[in-house]
Amino acid sequence: MATYNRSNIVTYAIQTVLSQTEQDWELLVIGDHCTDNTADVIASFNDPRIRFINLPANIGEQSGPNNVGLKQARSEFIAFLNHDDLWFSNHLAACLDTIRLTTADLVFGVCALVMPDGQVNIGEVMPDSKYHPAYFIPASGWLFRKEIVNEVGYWLSYRAIWLYPSHDWLRRVYRKGKRIVPIRQLTWLAIPSGNRKNSYSERQSEEHAYYFSQISTNPAFKEELLTKVVFDQREQQSRFEGGKLMWQGAKNTIKKRFIALGLTPVELRFMWQFWWKGKALDKLRQTRGLPKLNRNE
Repeated sequence: MATYNRSNIVTYAIQTVLSQTEQDWELLVIGDHCTDNTADVIASFNDPRIRFINLPANIGEQSGPNNVGLKQARSEFIAFLNHDDLWFSNHLAACLDTIRLTTADLVFGVCALVMPDGQVNIGEVMPDSKYHPAYFIPASGWLFRKEIVNEVGYWLSYRAIWLYPSHDWLRRVYRKGKRIVPIRQLTWLAIPSGNRKNSYSERQSEEHAYYFSQISTNPAFKEELLTKVVFDQREQQSRFEGGKLMWQGAKNTIKKRFIALGLTPVELRFMWQFWWKGKALDKLRQTRGLPKLNRNE
């Protein structure tokens, strides 16, 4: 778990690890030179399975902290959890059952994505249950065999690539011919900071508190969430009339063509939109209310 100065929400993410039905784990929380009270919050759990490592200098994005975590990890299997995401209690168990049953190299669960307007979407669902890099699968859903890191390598800095570091790393796993298997279960929930203005500078936490409470205390929450997704999508589809519906269909067709050609459309879009590598992540930092990174470092 990479984290930076979000002590008011990292506690929710950690508690969803503690509540897993699979309890044989070690949690490495890697601080990107945290200067708030993150260390005290993590120490308050008083659990020997949780280790906090605070980096001596701020890197400014996840590749650095996550690479430290990969090097420190001692288990046969590794999972990531972003500090602003939440696992359902079955996440690790479902991932471990699938990776052992299928002998896959990497598996990932389905995500419930909470939008700023309160709408809930389901993350990318793979056609024919086959992964392709055209789809963006956030790292909080993954579980993989540690041994593949030796062949694939570590995360690359955002300055060296067009894609986000997590998307790039999963694409490299795919290009190495590793077996990637989607799990057809909802196992985690994301409240993305990148589409919430000043989420870091204002230390926004209300949504995390609400959704953590629902996950922890409401046995019917997952069913209610999926029901909400169905109705939200029906309402959205009802607005896709005439030209809008045709445009959506055209976009889906174009995406399928990119997949057939082995291309990653989001990478091409970033090249066209941002002009230089890493600019997409710079834009996300600006939205979150974080200072610009010095590209000369």
